[in-house]
Formats: sequence, structure tokens, C-alpha cells
Amino acid sequence: MKKQIKIISLTLCILFGTLSCESILTETPEDRTTTDTFFQSIENLDHSVTATYRQLVENAWNRSLGSAKARTVFTGADDFTTLDGGNKYDWKVSDQLNISASDIRVSDAGWSMPYTVILQSNFAIQGIGQLISRGEPEDAVNALGAEAYFLRAWAYFRLVRLYGGVPLVLSPEYNQANVNLSRSSVGEVYEQILVDLDFALKHLPQTQPERGRITYWAAKAMKAEIHLTMAGWPLKRTENFALALQEAQDVIQGSPHIFEDDYSQIFDTNRRDTNTEYIWQIKFCNVVNCPGSALNTPFASQATKPTELGGFKDMFIEIAFYNKYPEGARKEFNFLKELVKEDGGTIPWTSFAEKHPFFSKYYSGTIDKYAPYESQKGSTAPVSDLDLPMYRITEMMLIYAEANANGGGGDASIALNYLNQVRRRGKGVDINQNDTDDLVTFTAQDVIDERGWELIGEMRRWFDLIRTETLANALSDRDPSEPSLIGDPNNKNLYWHPLPQLDLELNPKLEQNPR
Repeated sequence: MKKQIKIISLTLCILFGTLSCESILTETPEDRTTTDTFFQSIENLDHSVTATYRQLVENAWNRSLGSAKARTVFTGADDFTTLDGGNKYDWKVSDQLNISASDIRVSDAGWSMPYTVILQSNFAIQGIGQLISRGEPEDAVNALGAEAYFLRAWAYFRLVRLYGGVPLVLSPEYNQANVNLSRSSVGEVYEQILVDLDFALKHLPQTQPERGRITYWAAKAMKAEIHLTMAGWPLKRTENFALALQEAQDVIQGSPHIFEDDYSQIFDTNRRDTNTEYIWQIKFCNVVNCPGSALNTPFASQATKPTELGGFKDMFIEIAFYNKYPEGARKEFNFLKELVKEDGGTIPWTSFAEKHPFFSKYYSGTIDKYAPYESQKGSTAPVSDLDLPMYRITEMMLIYAEANANGGGGDASIALNYLNQVRRRGKGVDINQNDTDDLVTFTAQDVIDERGWELIGEMRRWFDLIRTETLANALSDRDPSEPSLIGDPNNKNLYWHPLPQLDLELNPKLEQNPR
């Protein structure tokens, strides 16, 4: 963890466009870990909360949630792979289940980024009591502070699933006690996450003036996923399936978010502010309106394009996963399976330079994959302004179904209908009409499989395989052309990544995860 906790105060308003930032744009970042004078008004808290959001997208190429590098912690699953050589080391070691404590560029996105979110959240949370004591309206202060509590919960949720028990830093001050914290247990981390979410749920509004800011429904959605995760490995608190189902049901029945009937429209940059699916999304600024700001996403652009399109080919789709993926409109949309030539012919993925299909789910606004590729090579920007989905209403439907299949209560017929609606949309047929491929009964594994198809590229697959202890099974038919596995997927010690070596050296109380 960093020895100085500094608020990131430049260009914060870019994230949301409408926030007033005149004063903060001219400030010089300074160490505010002990100040009692920063929070003079509710606007200061707004700036501090916005700075917390900024940590999610800071450094577009290495640690931002919009970067391909942020996915290095997830490529051990069965959906994405990378080149077996070249400059793809960070993705490759994860793909081979071979991450080490010295792989700092992997831990930068997995460990360092969440902790910067936590430290900035702590600073914002400190301001809540100060502002209320100064006479600022309590409801407004708590509503803003609730966003910081949510983001801290999100960061710890990411950490505990990637590393297991971690140090719980709940104060913004830099002191020896904070630096030399021992690891809390997995259960203790989840307890803190739920405490933070309870504050968020008590004070968050149901709607926000800007998309991308946290709402009550986003907190409900995350709580559903948290309980679903706690019901699986390593805690295996199966009673939490019922809690997950209830939270998901509340979002489905009470929120304004609606399951859309056209999968492709969810990820259309022209509908980024009108689609009804997103419960929470990371807003990236329009590239035209903020050139050079780095508040955009390379993962949605060149990082996931093949050589023939001038792409960086950082990540592409595992062959076994592609072959198992159900046919239909969703598969056609999510994958680049061929390139169209100017003469009307096509080049199949088996003849791509990488000899793999590519991930095209987030191509909107950067390339037309049905147009001749020769005219597009090198002509698209290396970044995109497409929003990143964090929670969608579809996931709530699938959580309801999985929890029901695991004895979490609810109505089995409703759960089956949710699952079949997702499957129908994936196939490209009417979501409200019975289909020949509808399931008559279903299992929890049916839902896990569907989550893999539906939520690909949304940072879920690795976590799903870990909590259900099915990593080895998912990798059992791995194509021999992929980089060879070094770690044994049956070794559950590999479910958690190693803690960064630098942190172990700085803090003698930290203990490394066994391998």
C-alpha cells in the first residue's frame, strides 16, 4: 500500500460531465491524510467521492477497469487466452495458472487499484461526520457518502475473491498501524463489506442525475452477488442462497431496469444513456470531448482486435469455449469469427494470424466487423468511449435462478422462465414465446453455463468457476493449441492469487497465500 494517501484532484468532472469542477481543476494535489479543513461544504464531499470513482478508471492502459491489463487477473478461466509469446506475458501467466508474487503488473490491477479505491473512499467517508457537525444537511451528506461506502465495499469484494483474507484499512490516515495490518479472515472481510453496503442501502437514492453514479438498486444488485458468492467456496454458507434470491428479486420487481429483447442493443454506444439493462455502468467520456484524458477504454477497442485489423491481440477467445458456445444471435454478436474481404470473400478465424476467434462484444463505435477489413485496418482509435457494464438486470434473473436451483427458495417456474428468456434472447427468438430449445427443468450448472455465455467479458467467469469449484472441469477440454497449463487447476490453492512481493516486504505481518 502507498505511504501517502493523496486525493486525485485533476479532471475529475470528466467522469460525469455535468459536475462543476472549476475550483478543483486548479488545485495542486496534496497530502490530506490529517487535515480537518478540507471538508468545508458538501461540494468538497462531492469532489472527494468523484475522485473515488476516478480510481476505477485511472491509468487507461494498466489498471483502469477499461484496460485489457485489468483482465490479467481473470484469464485463468476458460473463456479468454492470449499469445504464447511476444509481449503478452501478464495475460499468459494468468492463463497458465502461473501468477507469481513478483508479477507486479498483474497485481497492479488486482491489488493496488482496489486499495486506491479504498483509501480514497476512506477519505470521503471521513468527511461525512465533519460536514454534518458543520450543519450541512444530513440527508444530502449521507447520500453522497453512501457512494463512497459502496465503492469501498466493491473494492473489498474484488480483493477478497482474488486474494482471500486481506488487511482491512478503514482509516485514511497514514500511520504505522495502518501499514502493518495483519490479514483479516475471509469472513471478517465479508462482514465489513456487508456493513458498508447496509449504510449505502440506507442512504442511497433510487435514481441519480448522472448515469454511472451508484443508486440504491446498484447496491441491491451487488448484495445479491455477494450473498451468492458467500454461499459457495470458500465460506460455503448455503443459507445465503436465500438471501441472494431475495435481493435479486427486489431488484427485478422494484427497480426501473428492464430485460431488453435485443442483446446487441445493450452494447450499442448510441444507446449508452437509454438502454434499460444497466443497473450500474462505468461511464467513459466521449473521446471527442475529452481528447487525451485517458478516461476511456482500450479493452473495447484495439486490445481485442486481431492482427488483420491492426489490433493489439492482447486477449482472444479460447477455442473450446467458442465451440461450446450456443449458436444464435448472441454468439454472432459477441465474436469476430471471420473477416469480410473487399471482393466479398471471407477469412475464417482458423486462418487469422492468431488462429482464434476474437471478442467483438464491445466493438460498437470502433469498427464495423461486417465491412471489408482492408479499409478499416489501422483506421480505428486505440480507445473507446463505450460504457462498461458492472451490473445488469439479466444477472439478477440468473442469480434468482441459480439460488432457486440451490434450495434458496423462490418460485421454480419463475426461475425457469428467467433462464429460458435469457436463452431465447441469446438464440435470437421472441423472449416471450416458447421455443423448441427451452429447458423443461434445470440445474444450478445450467445457470452457471448460461452466466458464462451471457456475461462474457463482464469480469464474472473466473469468480463463478472459483466459487462453484469447477475450474478444473471447465479447463478439462482445453484445446492443445492454447498456452500449456503450468498450474494444476485441481489445486485450490491457485483459486487465490499470490500477494504482491513488495507488500510482503513492507509489511512483515502479511502471510503469503500457499501455492
